[in-house]
Amino acid sequence: MSLYSRGILMILGSAFCLSTSGIGLRVIESANGWQILFYRSLSMMGLVLVVLLLRPEPIARRIKNLTLDDFLLALVLGTGFCAYVFALLQTTVANALFIFSAAPFFAAVLGWLVLREAVPVRTWLAIGAAMVGLAVMVGAGVMGGRVLGNLIALWLPMSYAISVVLVRRSKQPDMLLALLLATLVATVISFFCNGIDFSAAEISFSLGAGLKALTIPAVPARDVWVAVAMGIFQVGAGFILMMLGARHVPAAQVGLLALVEPVLGPIWAWLAASEIPAETTFIGGAVILMAVGVDAAISAKRKSAG
Repeated sequence: MSLYSRGILMILGSAFCLSTSGIGLRVIESANGWQILFYRSLSMMGLVLVVLLLRPEPIARRIKNLTLDDFLLALVLGTGFCAYVFALLQTTVANALFIFSAAPFFAAVLGWLVLREAVPVRTWLAIGAAMVGLAVMVGAGVMGGRVLGNLIALWLPMSYAISVVLVRRSKQPDMLLALLLATLVATVISFFCNGIDFSAAEISFSLGAGLKALTIPAVPARDVWVAVAMGIFQVGAGFILMMLGARHVPAAQVGLLALVEPVLGPIWAWLAASEIPAETTFIGGAVILMAVGVDAAISAKRKSAG
């Protein structure tokens, strides 16, 4: 199997893992978003560290070879982890999904500007078709208002696209150490932000409240274990696969393949929580999967032929 084909499978596996977030969030009993993010990030950090220890290159050498791109990716991706929570707190899931559909567009443009990766016409057509499909999926739920949440959600596709470009530009054997630093960024932010209260009227911050929220064991053990499972099997495995796979797949295609995530999300909610998707969800999802599948199949065939 070629490196390109392996990369495609890894990106699809990443989207599969990331699409399960809704299942975990639906079984949380009382933990707030920041507490979920804290335990999820902490467990993800542990997983990435274990994977790093199993890789052939020593961590000490990786640390010595850290570059500006590694720190930039850590900041971009770490804040992206946090933005996901803010977006879902401040806007609808439909709005968040619709905004995330811009990921392949951002990735294609950044890939062209930064990496000089030409985007084939078929990929642009596939991106357009996929965005139409996602619009059909969530169109009924996309409403005006909720400006703050929509602006925060805009960082989701931007951070994903920037991360993909940084991974492809990096000279490192992989960007797993940068991913470890990103989990540290999210862990630290979520630790202190437990004292932040967002509402339509005010934004207040209390460092003492943030410390108290985590130093007092008020989070049910069940919620902690759910958040830990999300950190390992959802974002942990999902972003490890993305980091390893994006190295071998053009940025525009990585963003396009990532749209499998919002297609699978409602299906898992249907199977696990009996949330029956609307008919438009199936129609829009079919359009997205067809666009992604056709583009990937043609690209793989041309890669093998070349």
